Amino acid sequence: MTEENKLNSVDGYTVVDVPAATRLVGPVRCARKVLPRTTIDLVRHVTYTCAVHQLDASGAAAALNHDRASDDQSPIAAFANELATWAQTRNFTGSTGIGIGNDEAGSTLPVSTEAAAAATIAAAVASVPGGAETIVIVSDAEEEALVSALGDASTSIEADLATALASGADAVLVRGTTGDLNHDVVAQANAKTIIGLQPLTTTARGLAVAGRAGAIIVPDFISAAGPVLAALGHRAEHIGEMTSSVMDALRGHGVDLYVAACERAETHLQTLTNELPFGRPLAP
Repeated sequence: MTEENKLNSVDGYTVVDVPAATRLVGPVRCARKVLPRTTIDLVRHVTYTCAVHQLDASGAAAALNHDRASDDQSPIAAFANELATWAQTRNFTGSTGIGIGNDEAGSTLPVSTEAAAAATIAAAVASVPGGAETIVIVSDAEEEALVSALGDASTSIEADLATALASGADAVLVRGTTGDLNHDVVAQANAKTIIGLQPLTTTARGLAVAGRAGAIIVPDFISAAGPVLAALGHRAEHIGEMTSSVMDALRGHGVDLYVAACERAETHLQTLTNELPFGRPLAP
């Protein structure tokens, strides 16, 4: 059962998905009000990332409720101190800072922004199916590093998600936000494979509608796993190899790829706990 505990020195809390795990990893969050439900969803994404790679670790998170516009910024330092103690006690490593910088969270967030970006690209590129000739990246940026990493494929940038999904491309890589791949936007999709570059890109209804349209959605706990794997000590080159290995193991499942990946993760989770976390990693 997922464990939630309040912090002592500030208005915040911690979440641990599989309390029996001896290694914890996940986001460190700060906002005026950090919703526990969203935190648990992000933690679940991390848990399945670890499990699909058959790593003995659980998703976890620490969150601080604090208005960054306030004149009093002392809660940041107090949070960092308590976080450091909790992280040492529970063997926790932060994978991503959301609303809080690496310099503010201290050694708990060891992965630099540059290393996290390289890890993200490594996992995403390894999620692209072999032989893909036409690739569309959904982004408002030029994505030079990602385009370069994709090699000889014909790659274009498209700002509009619906347009990209209806392009008939072999693969569409989505740089977006939580829940972007919902049932409305994927209804007209004719892209062969859709790959999220961030956690929780897809809703449950979006996954179902895409499947009926024949589009394969790569689980983002595989395609967006880079920062989590980097926090666990893996370099970008190794992350690409790990992702390719997982994708090879799941080859042949077609539009049922998400379910197959979850089942693989859950088989490993059962070696860590008798009670699986409730709910699979999808956007609400």
